[in-house]
Amino acid sequence: MNDQLILDRYRLTERLAFGGSAEVWRAHDEQLDRPVAVKRLHPHLLPDQSSRKRLAAEARAAAGLSHPVIVDIYDVDDEGEMPALVMELVDGESLSARIERDGPLEPRETARIAADIAEALFHAHQRGVVHRDVKPGNVLLASDGRTRLVDFGIAHSLAESAERLTATGTVIGTMSAMAPEQLAGGPITPRTDLYGIGVVLHEALTGRPPYPAGSPLALAEAQRAGPPRMDGIDPTLAGIVAACLAMEPENRPLHAGALAVALRAWLAGDPVPAIAMSPTGTHTAVPDTGAVTQVVAAAPPPPSAETPRTDDGPSAGGRRARRGLLLGAAALLGTAIIAVAVSSLTAPRAAGPSASASATPSGSPSVAPTPSPTSVAMPGWFDKLAEDYAEECGSELDPALVAGLNKNQAEDAVEPLIDACLEGD
Repeated sequence: MNDQLILDRYRLTERLAFGGSAEVWRAHDEQLDRPVAVKRLHPHLLPDQSSRKRLAAEARAAAGLSHPVIVDIYDVDDEGEMPALVMELVDGESLSARIERDGPLEPRETARIAADIAEALFHAHQRGVVHRDVKPGNVLLASDGRTRLVDFGIAHSLAESAERLTATGTVIGTMSAMAPEQLAGGPITPRTDLYGIGVVLHEALTGRPPYPAGSPLALAEAQRAGPPRMDGIDPTLAGIVAACLAMEPENRPLHAGALAVALRAWLAGDPVPAIAMSPTGTHTAVPDTGAVTQVVAAAPPPPSAETPRTDDGPSAGGRRARRGLLLGAAALLGTAIIAVAVSSLTAPRAAGPSASASATPSGSPSVAPTPSPTSVAMPGWFDKLAEDYAEECGSELDPALVAGLNKNQAEDAVEPLIDACLEGD
């Protein structure tokens, strides 16, 4: 088969992997003289023209993403015998292979990898793209030390086939990485990807999936019992995992950007943002993009993975330099996430504040909720910051933008917004 051409230009040279839904080949792009990876999907998963057109549409959406962690998509074949995606070839191994060979990773390496993934997902979510299949097998550890995330669009392309096969008891994908709303056939939102980050964190830290269940029903029951114990793991990291694995999407972190900020802060020795990994209760709906739910949120966005960083964190007094790490903060002000899921596998919840689906069993890590900014007094420095913002932008500063931040962090978040107002004038 090594003489087979895909789209009359990509020559297959070596099969790298084979699974239940696809096979991956090393190939050579004969037009541009470069190595590529070709992922060929099994034809029975995309049996008709509409499903193949959906694959092409999802590939185009994923190809529009530009982030150093996201593996590039170059081309799509939706008419061949086996539908295929042509992608950037990454030399390295998957996180799942690394865990299987060496066992759990060191906490700091795990946090760095998860922060990279969260930043990539935040970039995608802002552009209306949800990954839907975040798991260790889709996280690549490149030989150059970079973290890479692969397979955007694959899970969505197979959605109809997944529904059809799930009805007969067959599950497409890695069942242990599925969020509760995916198992229940509910709405998929950006917070579904946050559940996937929780799975990645748990497997990397412990060497095993959070819920080793043999069937969808058993997995749903395990998820409903709450996040698993993580004895011996740093309590702050364990708390982040618990927040990501919350049964209800609205009880997971506000968005991937906030999660990335918390992980980077933990690496720099500041646990406060990680401890505050909980929704603020100030969410409002945003328009549906059609294919997926677009997400932006009133919170400081994460640093860009394009900027080299060290675990020592930013230097003191470098507030102006750190402004470059804030991505599109002006577009985030006054907006929020919609993340509503209906789970048919979840027992009815009793009324009242005690009926929390994210309650953890005794001894499980938990995350302290972040009080709503409207219910607590803001720090004294907030008044001056709000005054400066109002003077330049002509509107009030939303306290949710800086909730849980210290003075310097808050100034870093608001300064680009003021600059944007001035540039708009």
